[in-house]
Amino acid sequence: MTCPLCGTGMLPGKICLHCGYDPDRPHVRPATRPATRSAVKEAAERPPEKKSTKAKGKDKSPPTSGRFEAFDDDDILGEIDRLGQQATASAPAPSPVESHAPAAPKKSTLQQATVPVTTQFSFEGQRIQGYAGLVASTVVVRVGGPDELLPEGQDLHRLSGGPIGLRLRKAIDLAIADLKTEALERGADAVVGARLEVLPGQGPLAIVTLIGTAVVLES
Repeated sequence: MTCPLCGTGMLPGKICLHCGYDPDRPHVRPATRPATRSAVKEAAERPPEKKSTKAKGKDKSPPTSGRFEAFDDDDILGEIDRLGQQATASAPAPSPVESHAPAAPKKSTLQQATVPVTTQFSFEGQRIQGYAGLVASTVVVRVGGPDELLPEGQDLHRLSGGPIGLRLRKAIDLAIADLKTEALERGADAVVGARLEVLPGQGPLAIVTLIGTAVVLES
């Protein structure tokens, strides 16, 4: 039998393999050309294509486990903040003594007043029971410029009555107080053999140094 459309031989009652003509529906013209037997055979013999197993970077996500399995990044950060706030709230508050511990104060002025200091090596009428070692204190004071120490045209200048003398006296008093404090810290109650030195420093500065021996008097 010959196909009335393309003239190719075809089996009776079958669809033309060349143009797709259907004798049961002769008024319908095929829109596309059907595949030939050779094309069908090639498609059947062709091995199936392997699908790419390479996942896109944005779709690739590591497996999750634990309590954050169902959370995204924002949920995890929020959970961490929440846990941190709970830990801070549950932590015991520091006691006032620990958080506001004052620095160890120096010996009080009253205690310093009970420590006599002398340039001699003994106190009249009192016997030295023991020696606590050498004690020293140093104070730096600003005494003024050269013009204040010795004004131009003068060979002598009395400093004790002016502002420089007042600064020196305050520096000496501070050095004596520090010397008494150190003696008390060594367990002594008096200082003998005190020696005072006032040495010039750099520029308008002076260094006041007081040295003595801390002793324990017999009560």
